[in-house]
Amino acid sequence: MVAAGEVVYPSAAEGVSEFVETYVVGRARDDSRRAAMVDAATELDDVARDWEGAAFADLPADDRDRLLRELGVDAADPVPDGTLSERLRFHVVNELLYAFYASPTGGRLAGIENPIGHPGGAESYRRATMDGPETTDSGGERDG
Repeated sequence: MVAAGEVVYPSAAEGVSEFVETYVVGRARDDSRRAAMVDAATELDDVARDWEGAAFADLPADDRDRLLRELGVDAADPVPDGTLSERLRFHVVNELLYAFYASPTGGRLAGIENPIGHPGGAESYRRATMDGPETTDSGGERDG
């Protein structure tokens, strides 16, 4: 999961290993979720060993990214019990992206100041009430 996070997360992200390890421990408390994540990661590692001759985590980041793309994970629909690409998308990539963009740090990198479930603080409140809603880069309005 850490090796996948290193290629899935934006290059500006720091502390990926610690973040992923903390996140995975929290999500893995659910036995069925943990088993599905482990199975998908194990299959990815098996493919890496077959195709590249090394464990997925031991490959350089560019090779890990290329392998995921060659498997079609970037375009696959997230299906929990689908093909390998669909399972990797659901149990590895989407899990990592959800954790990242739902966190304050990941949210800020994506231009989301206050992800759901995280307080915005007094500064955010003052800006929203004094200046009114702001327009985001995507053209939508930000809630105050």
